[in-house]
Amino acid sequence: MSDQIPSFNYSAYSAGVEALAQQMTDQTRGTVVEEPMTGKRVYFDQVGAVRMQPKLGRAVDIPVVNTPHARRSVTARDFYIRDFVDEFDKLKVLNDPTNAYSQAFAAAAARETDRVLVEAALGSAFTGEEGATVVTLPSGQQIAAGGSGFTLDKLRQAVRVLKSQNAVMPGDQIHVFWTARQEEEFINTTEVKSSDFNNQKVMVDGCLQHFYGCAFHRIEDVTAGERILPKASTTRSCVAWVKSGMRLGIWKKAHGRVDYLPERDSWQVMAGLSIGATRMEENKVVQIDVVES
Repeated sequence: MSDQIPSFNYSAYSAGVEALAQQMTDQTRGTVVEEPMTGKRVYFDQVGAVRMQPKLGRAVDIPVVNTPHARRSVTARDFYIRDFVDEFDKLKVLNDPTNAYSQAFAAAAARETDRVLVEAALGSAFTGEEGATVVTLPSGQQIAAGGSGFTLDKLRQAVRVLKSQNAVMPGDQIHVFWTARQEEEFINTTEVKSSDFNNQKVMVDGCLQHFYGCAFHRIEDVTAGERILPKASTTRSCVAWVKSGMRLGIWKKAHGRVDYLPERDSWQVMAGLSIGATRMEENKVVQIDVVES
């Protein structure tokens, strides 16, 4: 058996992983601001609000204000996955960038991107000169489960919280992330399924894409042990954010390789990813807890 594989095989495989990862991370990746990372740890600057000062006389000095500055720290996290191919004939499938290996590994990269962003939205952000000051999501940005699922009242409250803090400016889009369970119960709301309130035929389509100024995205559990939207007991945490409120740092985008390992007399098929994320502004993220039995 030859231990050489044409370069176009693993080039096509790597390109396939990269292309598929971009397509399959649309649930979160297209809803945040992406930035390249120049190192393992980078800082994203924040500039706070300022107020114009009144002119108090003729030919007087222009008032000086102290523009508030802060920054968020992002540390890239490395993720890898690999498998082995023992039979030479199976290498032929690596010519096709849509083969099962590239699809499976790209899907894993997509889920990891979703998970990193959701964790950053709901978890701790890091600020300060050394990036060591922990900032948690304030209670005012959290909507309690309150014994109910995903209701219209909770959506209205989330939108109100964002708008009341000037987090939603003209042209901004609010993105809401939930599972099929929340989508189903929300569709069953009269205002959602009735054509008197909604021009989308949700009972025909079986899904909801836009409503009340929000875009909805489904993120499902892979297994009970591999959740992306957190669930503790019967409480599921959904999340809503404005694009400018979340930042995804990419140190090394999804990539793949195929290598022959003599000690195993087999081919190693692998994929990797190095990314980090942070919540840039607390007032642009809302946690929506719901009951999910």
